[in-house]
Amino acid sequence: MKHLNWFLILLALSQSAHSEDGKDLFAAAIGGKLDRTEALLAQGIDVNSKTGSGRTALMAASFNGNSRIVKALLAYGADVNLADNVGTTALMDALVFGNEEIINLLIAAGADVNAADNQKATVLARAKKSPHENIVKLLEKAGAKAEEQVPIEEAAPPKEGAEPKPGDKPADPAAAKPAEKK
Repeated sequence: MKHLNWFLILLALSQSAHSEDGKDLFAAAIGGKLDRTEALLAQGIDVNSKTGSGRTALMAASFNGNSRIVKALLAYGADVNLADNVGTTALMDALVFGNEEIINLLIAAGADVNAADNQKATVLARAKKSPHENIVKLLEKAGAKAEEQVPIEEAAPPKEGAEPKPGDKPADPAAAKPAEKK
């Protein structure tokens, strides 16, 4: 009985030492290992798990242009609108090499074609900097707008306590009226 207890303890320790996590999923996706990616997902690894820099397996597969892995991740419910620590999304990553198939997959899965990163660079602005004119047309057809076309209501509100910029409308209409003299 004593040996059985030790065996069970060692077995538990060895399994926890070899347990897989989101980093393994990211590595499999970036490495183009479809079987490994699917095996990890089947084991229950969170499809939306992030690395320390906020990167997901979907971002890795989109960046590398691996449509088979993108399809597998989407089938397991990957969130197409997650952003990493600098605001980059999987759609923005897919623009790098102009892979139309992946861009179409992401758009069909609900990717925000008007997303902007932390530097306020939109998906369309990034696409226009690439040599892939067909991607710009594809994004515009999907509803992507140039930054100047995004209505004010869709723009991010100023942060609490931030100084208003010239031309900003006050949040409280009463604040826009000059104080009455008595």
